[in-house]
Amino acid sequence: MTPHSDPTFDHPRDPGQLVDDLDDDPQGFAYSFEGSDGLLRTIVVEQLLHRAEGRNGWNSAVLEVKCVCSLSGCDWHEENKILKVYHLNMDDPVEEQFIWDARENAESSGEHWALDHLPNIIDAITCTITLPPEDEEEEEEEEEEDMDQDDSESRMDEDCEKHVLQLTILEKLHPLSEVQDLKELSQVFYDILQIHQWLYECAGILHRDLSSGNIMFRRKHGKIYGVLNDFGLSSHVQDTDLISHRAGTQPFMSVDLLNSNWEGGHLYRHDLESLFFVMLCLACRYDAPGVPATEPRPYSYWYTETNRNVYHSKNSFFLDPDFETFPIQPHFIGLKSWLEEIYCSFHFGYIQRPFFYSHDRYLKMKKSLGRINVGIADFDFDYDWTTLGKCASYARMRSIMSLFNGGSLATRWAGWNPER
Repeated sequence: MTPHSDPTFDHPRDPGQLVDDLDDDPQGFAYSFEGSDGLLRTIVVEQLLHRAEGRNGWNSAVLEVKCVCSLSGCDWHEENKILKVYHLNMDDPVEEQFIWDARENAESSGEHWALDHLPNIIDAITCTITLPPEDEEEEEEEEEEDMDQDDSESRMDEDCEKHVLQLTILEKLHPLSEVQDLKELSQVFYDILQIHQWLYECAGILHRDLSSGNIMFRRKHGKIYGVLNDFGLSSHVQDTDLISHRAGTQPFMSVDLLNSNWEGGHLYRHDLESLFFVMLCLACRYDAPGVPATEPRPYSYWYTETNRNVYHSKNSFFLDPDFETFPIQPHFIGLKSWLEEIYCSFHFGYIQRPFFYSHDRYLKMKKSLGRINVGIADFDFDYDWTTLGKCASYARMRSIMSLFNGGSLATRWAGWNPER
């Protein structure tokens, strides 16, 4: 596309054009915007990384961009960055706030190691968009001339739907497909486990969407650091029981969250289960990082079926009494011991847990059995649902993932809670 000739054209405040104008090949598309520092910058799109239609029909996009402004002192001129553009309702949490809160916590607590494993926001702009309800838009246009200013403002406040257009520029990170060395790949996964635990225990944030696309890395001084990316579905730990919608990326979602009968909320071990599925699918579905294995590829069912069908498939997967091993591709054979040990942890956790699907049902059954005094001794009412009876805990996962091929990986966080 031809860059806009008007250097003052403020694209981020024109939501009808910002994302919709990006065609299948937007390379070279340019636009200008005013940053939070008040400076006008021009960005050129290098490539479209992701585009999706979100809720209410609003499109979102993730792009690799380069700043081509000629501003004196621009600290990211000619550097490639990531631009995320998305819409959300006024009451939805903004992803950037979780990242800012986590980074501020790391700074204030002296846990500076965590900064190496969090995204780095360069700039963020939030624009409020107010639109009338679709079915009343024409009616409002007809009545507009007859309404006085006060009535118009009152009707706008009452009936119009408010959205937020969020434009965020972030440091460019690197995907898992670029990690060729298996020990480095293992370090990335171990880093993700550590930063996930730190976010949960110290920053009070639960990520809720561990997937292959959200696990990335950066390099500093020749060393690799796993980065947990994309906090768009995150929540504060104290709010997880209040959130009704289930979060995650289907092939990597936990058994519980795929089960429509689950009423126990999003627990941290659900994210640990997602981490296992990310590693499993990478090791079994790719000949090498970024190189898909020959079709038919293992576990394709999890990518194509409904949540209900994937739930039954994964439930059987963990409860299978005849489990032997995984179809790991030769390049990833070094992950075999990790995958088998983690699988066994979840396997024993699932087969030993009470048959109730949620803590609420568990308490109802406890009350019922106590009232009629029948069979209550046969039930374990102290079962730890959060960790599947301590089989799927941070401590258990760290004991497995801190070692690779008999050697220790880098432990970034020495102050972790071994009771978790």
